[in-house]
Amino acid sequence: MKAGLIFPNKSRKDKTVHLGLGYLASYSRSIHDDLEITILDTRVATKKETKLFFKTPFDLIGITVLSPVCDEVINIFNLIKETKRDCKICLGGPYVTTIMEEIFNLTSADFAVYGEGEITFSELISHLKGCKNIEDIPGLMYKLKSGKIITNKPRAQISDLNELPFPAYDLFHMNRYPIHRIATSRGCPYRCSFCNSTSIWQNNWRKRNPVNVVKEIEFLQKNYRKKTFCFSDNSFNIDMERVDQFCELIIKKKIKILWSTPVRIEKINQELANKMKQAGCYNVGIGIESANNKILNKIGKQITIEEITEGIQIYKKAGIEVLGQFVIGSPGDTLKTVKESLTYAKNSELDFIMFYSILPFKGTPQWEFVKLNGHFYSETIHDYHSIKPNIVFDTPEFLYNERLEAIALARHAGYYSDSNDRNYLFDTGRNLVKMAQNYLPEFVSNKLYLASKNFYRKHIWKNHCSRN
Repeated sequence: MKAGLIFPNKSRKDKTVHLGLGYLASYSRSIHDDLEITILDTRVATKKETKLFFKTPFDLIGITVLSPVCDEVINIFNLIKETKRDCKICLGGPYVTTIMEEIFNLTSADFAVYGEGEITFSELISHLKGCKNIEDIPGLMYKLKSGKIITNKPRAQISDLNELPFPAYDLFHMNRYPIHRIATSRGCPYRCSFCNSTSIWQNNWRKRNPVNVVKEIEFLQKNYRKKTFCFSDNSFNIDMERVDQFCELIIKKKIKILWSTPVRIEKINQELANKMKQAGCYNVGIGIESANNKILNKIGKQITIEEITEGIQIYKKAGIEVLGQFVIGSPGDTLKTVKESLTYAKNSELDFIMFYSILPFKGTPQWEFVKLNGHFYSETIHDYHSIKPNIVFDTPEFLYNERLEAIALARHAGYYSDSNDRNYLFDTGRNLVKMAQNYLPEFVSNKLYLASKNFYRKHIWKNHCSRN
């Protein structure tokens, strides 16, 4: 049986391995010995590779759906249906889980996977082989000939992530990606009002053990050369003891890598921060959201601005740079509170600052807040990313023109950009640094990587924000 998997993202800024499709492929291959899988990443694929993919006689094609690239998904779907009328198409990814049955309003897909996809997709393959009844596949939605949509019961989450095979990296053109990306956990135990991680992962945080993560790092370094690593968790340090064990392993094995990760800023102490630095951590990203404690409480951050400040200082003292992210438009936010956040950001020890307009997602308290207290200018989530300026709702306390002013203030400071479009200068710089990491001594290449990153932030990204 032949299956194709597509990651539509040709206009997006970052070139990155889609770990979800990688896990989908590796798990399905472990169950089905006769399965041949091809992955098409539209961001890095050549025209020749793309043509070959669409000429291949697949039995099943899976397309991952992210809300910012929904238009590309629809175009790809239509192309498949024009050229492969007998091929079954399955949609999946976070946007499917967010809007559920509504996904069938966008395309006439045969199937859609919601929730965690590995087992569901593999069982769908079994169904197409005639080995499993479709109604017995949890986590699957499908359309009957009558047009009726059937939603099977939810699938229980995988209890032990360590049992999953590593993503099928062999199906990606690994030399075309500037960094190695690893997921060391899934989900988040917190309930921030704006985040749809809760609806996707059911507020359940599951972790891989440090030994398993380090094995993947060693595998990537051995087979796909040296690069900087990024851990794409919601928060890497939910379990501080796990972080400590991970760092101990990296140091003990003398694995020389640079890595960055999102963290909960308050879950840190000086000893652990120093150990993270020794193990190669150069950057942490934190969601500050607002410098106003009342807003932090309203949105369920379970933290104060004083704790945030203390955490930043701990990382800075260890020599780790800190990226701080803020949002405009949380419940209780006004022009005045955004100005508070801007003042805090300017006077903080943050190395890099980003402000975003908040975008509500279905299934989150933020969405319900707008429904009850505000006015939507659009409720079509995948259109949000193309609306400029990026304002999709307002409230009586924070009107549209005031939001415009807040954005202008953040932009003037060099902190705001609502564009995540493909950037050829960004691509070129990352590719050159990636090459340097493989051919120069580690000390020199790491210094070059950090210097180039800082140059981009201070002289290119910030100027871009100020101009737009």
